[in-house]
Amino acid sequence: MNKSIKVYNNFNFSNSLPRKCPYIPGKKEYLLFTDLTKFVSKKSLEKLVSRGFRRNENIFYKPNCKNCKACKSTRIVVNDFLFSKNFKRILKRNNDLKIKIGKPKTSQEHYKLFKKYLKQRHSKGDMANMTYLDFRTMLEISPVETKILHIYKNNKFFGAILYDIYKNSFSANYSFYNPKYKNRSLGSFLILKLIEQAKKEKIEYLYLGYYIKECKKMSYKINFKPIEILKNKKWETFWKRKTIEENF
Repeated sequence: MNKSIKVYNNFNFSNSLPRKCPYIPGKKEYLLFTDLTKFVSKKSLEKLVSRGFRRNENIFYKPNCKNCKACKSTRIVVNDFLFSKNFKRILKRNNDLKIKIGKPKTSQEHYKLFKKYLKQRHSKGDMANMTYLDFRTMLEISPVETKILHIYKNNKFFGAILYDIYKNSFSANYSFYNPKYKNRSLGSFLILKLIEQAKKEKIEYLYLGYYIKECKKMSYKINFKPIEILKNKKWETFWKRKTIEENF
């Protein structure tokens, strides 16, 4: 671990040791991170999120790779978001599903579906071997207000998206769903329902995490248009996939 770097009055940042990149073969990943075990205001944390940081339990981090800038922070300006014909079809296709929002609370039902999802979609990822305790920690340990949006049909659990709540924004942390129902596009459906909830609560931004052109599982975010991408410490709006790829 490198020597901590003090930034602002509230945060001490450190650089991680290099590890195998989970997104691009042959690359090394470096992270800049801070451990938030003490109380920090929502306003201060929202500044971190607006500068490209993500949360994992009590850790806020962002890529800090020496020779790679593939990870692009993304967010949706909620009031500007347009429900395309395809998204409207996804909503209609899933209008038999019920939504429930509440504080994260782990159950065996959640964990069983989570493991099923990982086996089908991310079997070689870092999370593949997570225990029930690891999963519970991921859902329930947070220095900020966190909620989970569930989807059900006839009391059968179909999936969920975990998100943080700040003064003017939501930050989507992680989603998982039943991979059996491919025709339902449940991953997109969860994000669309979170956008609807953000509109309802008059939230300005929804942060979606990193867009990575070279990683198919991380490139879907540019389907949500218009989308803003953090470039040279400024948020820029993009509408088309081609435009995004030409600019990066």
